[in-house]
Amino acid sequence: MFLKLAATGLWLGWAAAAAAVAGLWFWWTAPWDDGNDRWKLVAAQPSVTYGQVIATGEHEAWAFGWDILGIGAWLPMADGPHRPTVFHWDGDRWTKSDFPVKRGSIGAVAASAPSNVWALAGDEGGTAVLRWDGHAWTIVRKLPVTAESLAVTADNDVWVFGDHMTWHYNGATWSEQSVSFRAFRVSARSASDIWALDGDAPWVHHFDGKAWTRVDLTPALPTAPPPSDDSPPDPAGPRLTAITADPSGIWITGEIGASSFLLSQTGSGWRSEDTSAKAGRMVRNLPPVPDARGGHWFLGSTDINGYDSALAHRDSSGHWTRVPSGGELTSLSAVPGGPLLATGVIGRASGVFRNLP
Repeated sequence: MFLKLAATGLWLGWAAAAAAVAGLWFWWTAPWDDGNDRWKLVAAQPSVTYGQVIATGEHEAWAFGWDILGIGAWLPMADGPHRPTVFHWDGDRWTKSDFPVKRGSIGAVAASAPSNVWALAGDEGGTAVLRWDGHAWTIVRKLPVTAESLAVTADNDVWVFGDHMTWHYNGATWSEQSVSFRAFRVSARSASDIWALDGDAPWVHHFDGKAWTRVDLTPALPTAPPPSDDSPPDPAGPRLTAITADPSGIWITGEIGASSFLLSQTGSGWRSEDTSAKAGRMVRNLPPVPDARGGHWFLGSTDINGYDSALAHRDSSGHWTRVPSGGELTSLSAVPGGPLLATGVIGRASGVFRNLP
């Protein structure tokens, strides 16, 4: 009788434990159907999970991604041709937009206003330069080569950058010019203040409205990563990854080994800052996002590989904060005067997220 009661009690104990675990599992997973207590899913569009989002106004934003076509769509480990997908936010809802490129991949995106949004779409035949004019997407230029970057300051001032080449649009015609560098990340403050990272050397190039000049950043760069047991030193040295030029200065992110750093020019000189302990590894190569108060947002992480994303913030005084996102975020943009938008996946939710205060 004692053994029977003991067995019954043991079974009841296991049942209670199982119920507790089930309740705990439900408590953790149920809120993740649409994000968590830090990020709210606002557009359930899995095709943009690993794409990019750009806010172009207080009530305007775009999210770009792709669907895999052909046999790759049915085989988990296969990749096939891509069909670009584009979604528009009008301040209320996200809707799919008709895009004139049916195969290829979305590259750089830039805008100067809600009705002046530009994007590069590449395929085997070169690059299509596209523009949203407030009513429709149109192909405004086709380039026979690969273009990597965009700078847009106004309707009549658009730059497209390729391998040692630039194409400039003045609102009516295009002009083509060779340059001494391969720009792979670009940021502009005005038509006479454009900054481009060199894809082949630790240099940044500046356009003053008339000519390009080169700035060698080597003296300001870290020469060795901080000691780490997680990865060996990188013999290639530091690598520049993204740039933002805004009224507060020039801000450039980079990596050396598995460590991230921030290079800034807020006056006459350049300053390097190790950000590994403050923001975590920044592997998405995303430009710093201005917060409109002299500070910046970064997409950092909590792990050495940089996959467990964290939202990192550096205020205008240089103070850092970092909050784990609870998932993997892949792009970041700030709505002027409003929240942050991000693409990625949190729990079972994927698409576009808005951060919660």
